[in-house]
Amino acid sequence: MVLEPVRSLTKAVYVNRPASIQCLLGILMTLLVAAIGVAVHLNLATASLLYLLLVVSVAVHCGFFQASVVSLASILCQTYFFTSPTFSFRIADPRNAIAIVIFELTALLVSRLSARERAYSEELQRQRIKIQRLYAVSCGALTFDPAKGPEKEMAHLIRTEFQLESVAIYNAYSTTLGVAGSWQDFEEELLETLALGTLPENRLFQGSRSTVFRTPGELFGTLVVAGTIGPVALQSLASLTALILERQQAFLEKGAAEASRQTEQLRTTVLDGLAHAFKTPLTVIRAASSGLLESGKLDPAQSELMDMIDEQSIWLNDLTTRLLATARVGEEKLCLEFETIDISTLLNSIVAECQRLRSSNLTQTAPASTIHVHVPDHVSPIAADHDLLRTTLLELLENALKYTDKGKSISLSAAQCSEETRISVHSWSKVIDLQERDLIFDRFYRSLDHHDLAPGTGIGLSVAQRVAEAHKGQIWVTSSLEEGTTFNISLPRTSR
Repeated sequence: MVLEPVRSLTKAVYVNRPASIQCLLGILMTLLVAAIGVAVHLNLATASLLYLLLVVSVAVHCGFFQASVVSLASILCQTYFFTSPTFSFRIADPRNAIAIVIFELTALLVSRLSARERAYSEELQRQRIKIQRLYAVSCGALTFDPAKGPEKEMAHLIRTEFQLESVAIYNAYSTTLGVAGSWQDFEEELLETLALGTLPENRLFQGSRSTVFRTPGELFGTLVVAGTIGPVALQSLASLTALILERQQAFLEKGAAEASRQTEQLRTTVLDGLAHAFKTPLTVIRAASSGLLESGKLDPAQSELMDMIDEQSIWLNDLTTRLLATARVGEEKLCLEFETIDISTLLNSIVAECQRLRSSNLTQTAPASTIHVHVPDHVSPIAADHDLLRTTLLELLENALKYTDKGKSISLSAAQCSEETRISVHSWSKVIDLQERDLIFDRFYRSLDHHDLAPGTGIGLSVAQRVAEAHKGQIWVTSSLEEGTTFNISLPRTSR
């Protein structure tokens, strides 16, 4: 009955007070227990238990230092008030001295354990609160609209949940800044300095803490906070912010990829529809012109006109066939029809076809450049899709003719190495800059230095790359003023 009031009174007196005040109150409590003990004539054993309870209570509610001070005061009270002779600091019975020493050791040990347990409980409580706040931030972040930049919303959410003064999130990938709190009027200053990796030299930002975050996708930025927050919590928030920004970036990239896929699918459908729509009238025109020519009832002038109609219809028919091939290459799944192809025969037929097409096209003159074909005897036939490979090489040859100065020769050659065959189209056209040698294979891309030299759409080389990749091969270009420009296609000799 006596112990419970002492413990309750200790808790009420000690909680939320400075350490010096706690020590003073503890000493007063030891004197109070001594006064009560003397009044009710307690013996040393009972008084020791009361003092032990008092020391443990102080250790639980205050700390080890305060408990140690109270334990020393308790020893003095026990020696003076409850040890024979009473009201004296002299101890007559050695057993009482041993009991007091044991009391002190027990009090210190229990106080140490109690203080450690108290510190551990406080740390668990702080961790629990931190986890709850991080969980609240992560749940709130999932409600963000992924189509919009989450920096500002994330800054407001962190400031609210962690009760901070101000928060700023800088996304270096998109160079955007989100600010919450008193820093909102300094967004431009923050943006300029965070882009340089520093903080503004402003009194408003003194005492703030910052950390850099980076994602596996190389998206990075800076989180800056003003307020009370631990380094572990700050790093956890930075990691969470990085995940949210990467999620938004992945959403945007996925949307762009889907839009590109739908555009490509529409383009392929339109090309295929146009090509098929052209086939029927072209067939009728060719049949009519051939019939009139075979009738033999035309005068020379009429026959010449009909020859021109027949040649141009053949040329348009070939263009339509190539348009269909282009649409076929644009399909997501490209089904190849492999057959054995003799390289020398293929290259010579391509040269003849190119010369015939250019001579029959009234808008162009016959090629002024000489075309050479060189295929060594040891080059073996390859397994490939004849129509696609022929269309690709014809595109490369026509590009060489368009961009090569008059009087300079063009060469088609083949070489065999290991299990692959390399086909090259060499010309003396203008040098392609190093930074553009990968870009020219992107769809619709045309070199800034060359796009005014000849008409084009920027599709041909992207189709050539698609064909090479479909054959498990590759295409690349080398270009220099001394050696000219060479487009190379490397293909396996056998289908894989």
